[in-house]
Amino acid sequence: MSTEDKAVITFGSQMGDNKAAEAVQLHLIKLRKLLKKYCKEPYSDVINEFAPIARVDGEIWHWDFEGCQKLRLNRKERYITIDIGVPRNRWEGISPLEIRKYLIENLRQALILMVNKLKKEKIFVDEGRLFQDFAKVEQEYL
Repeated sequence: MSTEDKAVITFGSQMGDNKAAEAVQLHLIKLRKLLKKYCKEPYSDVINEFAPIARVDGEIWHWDFEGCQKLRLNRKERYITIDIGVPRNRWEGISPLEIRKYLIENLRQALILMVNKLKKEKIFVDEGRLFQDFAKVEQEYL
């Protein structure tokens, strides 16, 4: 895969069971497509990929946390990642719009934490352009 084909902001996921996947997966797929559409160019000379991962609790697997945890920077592999915990009460019996709002709000928080980490490590990141592009994603997503 060439760098032009690879998304700069990916949004991986791990689903706790089939019900979690049925409730959340289509929303994540739509979000990934929009991220690939609007967030095309690297926002840093050091980091090629912002890689948040949703950990969606279910019956089989559950991580028992909500929000952002486990921020990790890997300079050698040129990525930064963070886990986003999605408890069952955030998707089970919730409207599709509320699920989308929850996902986009947590993704925004994850990006803020990643940008702050990069700045703390004295790694340049074009946060103005990043959040301008993200605003386009958010507007079309909701």
